[in-house]
Amino acid sequence: MESTNHPKSQYSNIPPRGFTLIEVMLVVVIILIAAGVVVPKFKGTFKSTQMTDATRSTVRIARYARSVSILKQETCTLSFNSNRLALVCGTNSATPEASRKIPEDIEIRSFKNLAEDENGNTTAGREVNFYPGGMNDGFEVTFAAGETRRATIVCNPISGKITVVEEGR
Repeated sequence: MESTNHPKSQYSNIPPRGFTLIEVMLVVVIILIAAGVVVPKFKGTFKSTQMTDATRSTVRIARYARSVSILKQETCTLSFNSNRLALVCGTNSATPEASRKIPEDIEIRSFKNLAEDENGNTTAGREVNFYPGGMNDGFEVTFAAGETRRATIVCNPISGKITVVEEGR
C-alpha cells in the first residue's frame, strides 16, 4: 500500500507576523492617555511664553524709545493700548515710530505713570514720555495671563533702568 503523504506547506514552520487588532487598539489607547496627561501642561507653557513675549516686547520698546528720543533730540511718547504698544516721536502722531502687538491672552492689569505735575497729579491715560536728555516719566505696568501669571515692569524715570518682577510661573 502506498502512503498518501501530502507535502508540508512551505509556510508551516514560520511564526505568524504582524499585529492583531487588539494589540493595535491597546497601543492607541495608551497614546491617547499619555496625550491627555501632557496637553494641559503644554497649554500652561504656551501662556508662559506669551507672558515672556509681552514682557520682553515692553522692555525692548521702552529702551528703544529712550534711545530714539536721545538720538532725534525730540520727545517720544509710548502708548499702552489694550492690545498694542505704540511709540510716536515728535509731532507726527499719524505714523508710529514702532509698534508691537500684545498677545490676546495677555491683559494690562494695571498701569501707573510715575510722573507728577506740581499739584501731584499724574499724566492722564496710559502714556509715557521719553525726553531728549535721557529721562522719562517713568512707569509701572502689570501684565496678567489669567489669575495666576503676572509680570510687573518698572521703568526708573531718571536712569531709564527697567526692572521686571514675574509672579506665578
